[in-house]
Amino acid sequence: MKLGQVDLNLLVVLDALLRERNVTRAAERLHMSQPATSTALARLRKTLDDPLLVRHGRELQLTPRAEALIVPVREVLATIEQTIVRPPRFDPANDVRTFSMIASDYAGMIVARPLLARIGALAPNLRLDFAALSVPFVQALERDEVDLAILPEQLADPGRLLNCSSMPVFVDRFVGAVWSGHPLASGQLTAEALARHPYLAYAPSGGVSLVEEDLDEAEIPRRVEATAGSFTTMPFLLAGTDLVTFIPERLGRQVAAAADIALLEVTFELRRVRQSAYWHSRRDSDLGHRWLRDQLAAVAGQQE
Repeated sequence: MKLGQVDLNLLVVLDALLRERNVTRAAERLHMSQPATSTALARLRKTLDDPLLVRHGRELQLTPRAEALIVPVREVLATIEQTIVRPPRFDPANDVRTFSMIASDYAGMIVARPLLARIGALAPNLRLDFAALSVPFVQALERDEVDLAILPEQLADPGRLLNCSSMPVFVDRFVGAVWSGHPLASGQLTAEALARHPYLAYAPSGGVSLVEEDLDEAEIPRRVEATAGSFTTMPFLLAGTDLVTFIPERLGRQVAAAADIALLEVTFELRRVRQSAYWHSRRDSDLGHRWLRDQLAAVAGQQE
């Protein structure tokens, strides 16, 4: 097979199929019809002499050859996009472009909402596609499948993000939170008070929270009565209860009135929440991406 025999447009379809592992979702990503995407898959199978996607039960799985093509195909398309297709300048007032971002619901409340407002005013033709923070975020960053991911620093092990750049976005601290009618509402949260009241714990998927680690290390007892997997949900679970919990202060100040809660100063040491933005280093010199990072830094600074 010679390069001249390969339709390079098929690489775009191949990339979508490798990402989605599903013909229908790949078609939706490409804004193509499903029959057209299936036809392209058939051409790819013939060109590469490999089935690429094989059925396993109800799901489609990548063949070993397809798995081996994920990174090379992404790198080829990224090089074409950034050196040939994309113009050597960036005009936010007129350029049309979509940026994909990953962030937790908490980080989204703190910076994504003001970022949307800022970009809407400065760059009306730009689009931001937000996705929830999920387990494959490392893979998405390493494969350059997402423009930016805003992550807690403890999740971003440098050993897992070897090809990524980063910048700090914001730092927050934990405060206590109770219903406004709680006996502690006008006081402080001490270790003794925490032990006396039922406790709402933050239980992130696949890990332990900073707060729980710090409480365990300090041997501070608590009586867990409920858990939640989302910081933004927790303040709204407190009204009318005796529960005590910890939430990031910036989040608490934004939702205190709506959730009918009081924020409490904590009398013992808890580590701070540090959120940073990560992206594939290939995008370091991308003018549009650099502009997006500048806007993120600007709205994060306004939150100080």
